[in-house]
Amino acid sequence: MRRKTRLGIAAAIVVVALGFLLANGLHHFTEYYLTIPQLQAQRAALGSSPVRVAGVVIGKSVVYKPSQGYLAFTMRDGSRDLKVVYKGPEPDTFGAPDVQAIADGHLQADGTFLAQSLLMKCPSHYQPATPTTAPQETNGTQG
Repeated sequence: MRRKTRLGIAAAIVVVALGFLLANGLHHFTEYYLTIPQLQAQRAALGSSPVRVAGVVIGKSVVYKPSQGYLAFTMRDGSRDLKVVYKGPEPDTFGAPDVQAIADGHLQADGTFLAQSLLMKCPSHYQPATPTTAPQETNGTQG
């Protein structure tokens, strides 16, 4: 085989391999997080792969042991629940009612989600304040 032909075949193989890796990697990053029903439906395919899942924390389910750095709670998404265990400090906004949690971790064989990190979303903290008075126009002059 001629040298140019072998080089062309090698370049094509590299391009196809890079395309495959890029497509696989982008698929993982296009979903910010899975819902609990999606996580449970994909349980077999995911195995112990790291994943991000979101749901609303059920307040009465929270068990926090600060001396052990142990936090366990149940998240709900629709009618589906997921038990989450996290080892670390309790996040600041964790006690807010109806707080949405996003957990990074993996699903264990018993169905418990072992979280390595937690992110709390509290919509009331991120809504812009409603102004009480309308801003005054200055027509470009300052007084």
